[in-house]
Amino acid sequence: MINFLPFVQRIYNSISFLTLCITFGFGLLAFVLMIISPGFLDGYPKLAITDPESIKFILSFTIGGVFTLTVFSYTMVMDVLNRSIGNYSPRLVPLILRDKYHQVILGVTSGTIIYSLIMAIFISSKGFSEFPALAAPLAILMGICSILLFIYFIHSVSQTIQVNYVLGKSFHNTRVQISQLKSLPFTKIRMDRDTTHWKTTITMERCGYLNKIRLKKLVSISGKERVEFKLLKKMGSFVMENEPVLAVSKVPGKSLTRKIKRCISIDRAEAIEVVEVGFKHLVEVAVKASSPAINDPGTALTAIDYLTQLFVLRKQILEFDAVKSDKGGLLFFDLIPWEELAEYCFLEMETYMKDDPILMKRIGQSKAMIYGRRS
Repeated sequence: MINFLPFVQRIYNSISFLTLCITFGFGLLAFVLMIISPGFLDGYPKLAITDPESIKFILSFTIGGVFTLTVFSYTMVMDVLNRSIGNYSPRLVPLILRDKYHQVILGVTSGTIIYSLIMAIFISSKGFSEFPALAAPLAILMGICSILLFIYFIHSVSQTIQVNYVLGKSFHNTRVQISQLKSLPFTKIRMDRDTTHWKTTITMERCGYLNKIRLKKLVSISGKERVEFKLLKKMGSFVMENEPVLAVSKVPGKSLTRKIKRCISIDRAEAIEVVEVGFKHLVEVAVKASSPAINDPGTALTAIDYLTQLFVLRKQILEFDAVKSDKGGLLFFDLIPWEELAEYCFLEMETYMKDDPILMKRIGQSKAMIYGRRS
């Protein structure tokens, strides 16, 4: 049975998804304009352009100019990705790719080219005796918008390559995940269940990272079907082929099994919507920045400061091992205690930063603030 959830998520999070959608919209606009009456701008003769040679010149000029801007845009995106991989951590690349405004800008420039190409095909065809007067002015307007967006693109890319922006984005993403975990619309409880309570397990046919759980949907199924679930793997962990992922309190039928599997996403990409993964990314940046190859203690200090704030927020979540809905839905899952997470993060940083007194002092101050001790 094919689980389409990872496939859909991979397409949605792809840098090309929104770009292709916008490009398709521009291409569709070109076909729609051919259906509109050619006299659409008869009331505005100064804006109407009907001379075929003038239209061909405008379209060819727009294609050449915007194509150059598009090449520069894609080149700058690749440069940002290379810098992020080399200076920070390759695991932060998905966060940068999720910037929608980059995809919008690339989509508008690419869409302008597609629009102009389709219009050029129509005007060169002998099957069309009349041509929409709006087509050429619209191509000019798209070209102007592409130039303005390219100027903004240069500004946004210059911001993206700054380490404070990258760290701030990782911090914000992790903070959002903590807030979502804190504001779950369920009752958080602690309730131990013995091993005999679970009748069977749900396995996945493919290996990968436990990337996404449709938690609300899974709890809804639990309440509706009068069945309890227990997540056997921690979020963000690697799942082997046919390894049990979810324990079930009763043997589900084929239909229920399909519904359950559609709530679980196993993907080859590491999960970035998991709280613990966000902490891990900041630790990796701090460790890499403190290495002799990068030698950037300032970045390491910034990463430690962000980690400190995240631990303060993480401590506000009371420990629980299950969530229960008003309709009786029950889902058990292991929440990594903040003390265990802090021990892992500080132990790894202290291992690589032990020869830097400034960084070790900042780590000591961070631990004192988190654990409530005086430095």
